[in-house]
Formats: sequence, C-alpha cells, structure tokens
Amino acid sequence: MSILSNSAIAAAQYSLSPRTYESLSAIHKLLNKEEYNTALSKLKDLFSLVQGAGQQKNYEQAIVLQTLGYTYSSLENYPKAIQTFKDSLNLKVLPDQVSNSVHYALGQLYIITERYAEAAAFLEDWLRDESIGDSSTDAHVLAANAYYHLKKYTKTISHITAAINHSEDPKEYWYQLSLAARLELKQYPESAKILEILITKFPEKKEYWQQLAGIYLELNQEQRSLAVQGLTTHIKSFKEVDLVRLSDFYRYLNMPYKAGIVLQKGFTNNTIKTSDKNLERLAESWFAAKEWEKAANAFKQAGKLREDGKMELRLGQMFIELQQWKQAELAFKQALKKGGLKDSGQVYISLARVEYEQEQIVPAIEFLKKAKRSPKYHNQADQWLKHLQLVQQQHTEAETEG
Repeated sequence: MSILSNSAIAAAQYSLSPRTYESLSAIHKLLNKEEYNTALSKLKDLFSLVQGAGQQKNYEQAIVLQTLGYTYSSLENYPKAIQTFKDSLNLKVLPDQVSNSVHYALGQLYIITERYAEAAAFLEDWLRDESIGDSSTDAHVLAANAYYHLKKYTKTISHITAAINHSEDPKEYWYQLSLAARLELKQYPESAKILEILITKFPEKKEYWQQLAGIYLELNQEQRSLAVQGLTTHIKSFKEVDLVRLSDFYRYLNMPYKAGIVLQKGFTNNTIKTSDKNLERLAESWFAAKEWEKAANAFKQAGKLREDGKMELRLGQMFIELQQWKQAELAFKQALKKGGLKDSGQVYISLARVEYEQEQIVPAIEFLKKAKRSPKYHNQADQWLKHLQLVQQQHTEAETEG
C-alpha cells in the first residue's frame, strides 16, 4: 500500500515549496520507522499550512493528502484512507505515476472493506485510461477479485485472463482465481487446461492432481483420470525420477509440449540429468509437439552422448517430415557412419526416398539394393527397387528413341 517513496518526493521537489518539501521528507522518515501516529499528527498540521488557491497549492495539498491516505491505511483506518485518497485524486494535479499508485491503493481498499461493487466500477473506469500502462495488470487482478465476490464469474475470468496474458510471470493465485470462477460456471474443459498449467508449474502440489483427476471424470475421460490418480500415488518428492515420470505422463495424455517444458525446466535447474535417454525424451517430446528446431537441437545433443547412430536416424526422419532432403541425407549418412543400429535397412530405405525426392534415381536404386540385405526391409525394398528399375529403363529407352 506504500504510495510515497523517496523518488516520488525527489521528483516533487521542484513543484513544492522548500518548507513543504522538507516537512514531507521528515514525515517520510517517520513512516519508514512505522511511527504512524506521529506522522499523522504532523501531516494534519502540514495540510493546514498548504491550504490556499493556485496550482502549486493544489499540488501540495494533493501530495499531502495521498501521504495521509497511506498513513491512515497503515493505521487500518480504511474509511479515512479512502476519503483522503479520493480527495487527493479529485484535485487532478498528481503526476501519472503517483496517480496510478493512488488508484491502485483505492481499489485495494474498496476490496479490503468489502465494497466490491464500488471497487469494480472504480477499476473499470480506471482501466479505460490509456495512461495507466503497466499498472493495468494489477488492476485487472483487483477487478477480478471484486467480480468474484460479486459472483460475476464471467467478468472475473475476463479480467484475470487479461492479467495472466499481460504478465511474463503470472502468479499462482491468478490461476487459482481463474479456476475457481470456471468451476462455478462448470467450464470443465477450460478448468482442466488451467490445472494442467498449475501442475506443470507446481508439480509437487497434489491437490492440483486430485482436482484434475476429478475434472477428467466430469468430462467422462476415465482413462485420463485413472492415469492422473496412479501417477499422484507414486509421486513422492518430485526428484528426477518423478519429473521424468511426469513428462512420460504428459506424452501419454498426448500433451507433448508440456512434457518438453517439464524436461527443459529440469535440465535448466539441474533437477534432471542431461543424459542421452533424457535428451531423447526431450527430443521426442518436441518432435511430437512439432517444435522442429527444439527437436533438432535435442536430437543432436543426445547423439553426442551416444556411440550409435540412433539419434541421427531420428533426426533424419524428422527432416523427411519437413521435406528438408539435404539435411535428412546428411543425418542418415551420419547415422550409418556411427553405426551400432539394430537394422541398417531402415536407414537405406530412408536414404533411397531422399534421393528419389531429389530426382536421383541411380543413387536411390543403390541404396535399395543395400536395404534388400535386411530381412525386415527386404520385401519393401525389393518392391520399390523393381519399380525404380522399371522407371530407369523407361527413361533410358526414351533417351535412346530421342
């Protein structure tokens, strides 16, 4: 609730008389020491001294009034705080930054005193002012609180969603408020999404898991509900094994992006080891989420920690999905160079496709001949080989006739 700061006084220095400036500075020191009653007495005396007409007098009165509002708030005399803050704003001379702070404090006081309708109306009016800038996030949170107490849940969701979207680091409570409003409206799909976010951010809080299991039941998604309940039972401390299990759970629920987030966060804060298996999990998560660049980086990192070419093979398959034939070719050849694959036939089949897509029939045929050596891929390679040999023969005959 603190409105007055050293910087605010310093900024006001050139608009205040020397006597008023020095008095406010001394009062501010008292407020910092929490000597509120002494500060209040001096502020009342100072307010009597700054009475008068004119722009400077109005400004001095506004500054003293907003300081009085802060002091009354600190003494929990909220009705007086509200009135003095309103009187300060009504003079319409406060700088934007100070005015915004006073508006925010007023919104808080209306909610503290359970004057929710006044708080909502006041904040809605303030939010229409384009000059409030970054203060709008906090104002949206206050408005959401006011509307929740008024049981206007749609308005609650509107404001708290705005706050979440405007913030780089939304608070846990904001998601909780959004969840509560959506549950009141029986918006279960949206509630599930919020709980999934909360679980990603706070996986150690089992109440969110239990709520999510219940929501899945409401949505007739029994399998998901059972999966959540089963995972909650086994999770104890959310160390590495729990976080890895959580990422596997997200992939099971077809939420690969959330799986990637859990793993990436674990690598960043060193709660998950940067092993080849965990990097493979990360790569597969990003791949399934179609986060191609992230997947490529993860496959490459995993490949550096493995002696075989499995990760290069998966990287090549990803590049085929993206129709990046040159990149795929390089990855597959690297996979063959490293070796250690259970069956190289798959790589040769893939290389044949890459060459074919680049209209390189002869190299494609050579790769298919090598793929035929694989018992698993023999038939597939043989059928395609016959087709390409026929195509090659037709080209040769056409060139001869030409």
